[in-house]
Amino acid sequence: MARDYEDEITHWAEKLFYPVSLKGKVPKKDTTSKKLGATTAKAFTSHARIRAQIARTTRRTPEVMVKITNRLGAGKGMAAIREHLAYISRNSKLELETDAGELISDKASREAYTREWQEQVRGKPIAEVSPRREAFNIILSMPAGTPPDKVREAASEFLKEEFGGRHRYCFVLHIDTDKPHVHACVLATPLTKAKRLNPRKADLQRWREGFAEQLRQRGIDANATPRRTRGATHRTQRQTMHHAIKRQHLQFMQVANQVGWPRVYKSALEAWERLARVMRETPTQTHRDAANQIEDFVTGREPIIPRKR
Repeated sequence: MARDYEDEITHWAEKLFYPVSLKGKVPKKDTTSKKLGATTAKAFTSHARIRAQIARTTRRTPEVMVKITNRLGAGKGMAAIREHLAYISRNSKLELETDAGELISDKASREAYTREWQEQVRGKPIAEVSPRREAFNIILSMPAGTPPDKVREAASEFLKEEFGGRHRYCFVLHIDTDKPHVHACVLATPLTKAKRLNPRKADLQRWREGFAEQLRQRGIDANATPRRTRGATHRTQRQTMHHAIKRQHLQFMQVANQVGWPRVYKSALEAWERLARVMRETPTQTHRDAANQIEDFVTGREPIIPRKR
């Protein structure tokens, strides 16, 4: 029987970009992950999508950042929400855009909007101080040099797709740093009978993927891969290591093989190596070029984009 290279490529790519459980099942849905599961897994297994994902990662495409701000008391009651909206709008010096597309640019309108939020929930109005989160403050960011207008457009469409018609939200673009970013505030209580917003790690990754997709649709090269897949960590570095990294890329191999480093990095390295091996054995020159790109990526060499044939 002829060897199915595409199936082997899909297998190892899934381990890198869409990990499955030991039983071969896709991750179970959590309280808010509406797009995880078989549908997303099937969509990812498109050979074109897999090749594009590999290419973006090995050429070190800029990664999107999506995070929930965890400042003490964030979103815990209407007083905190009101304070946050005042902060991200710079006391109405910046326009807030709502889920209805309305622009709020003055203090009176902002206060009226927060009163609307407080009352427009199922059940009791939001208390001034609450023991639980009544809203989530989310930041969507791209590296320096990304056109701010594209970041705002991509964030707007992502928020509409993810929360539109289900949760009230508003957002604003900030360009006061070199990295253009959007601050969004999303109410936890849904507009209709459904579960409260309760994001987990899987949700954050899915949000990153959604935001990156919207940026790519606007001509901005953007990626959203797990840190372990690209050999990146948050581990505190010694000063000597810090300067070494500034001089050259930290090799994926070095990260994965450090004593005591999490096993997931070694698993990711193995998946990259297996993926490169399969692609190098295919009769397709495009796949063999991709295998070379993977080798450069895991050893820390600067990517060389092959010329189109």
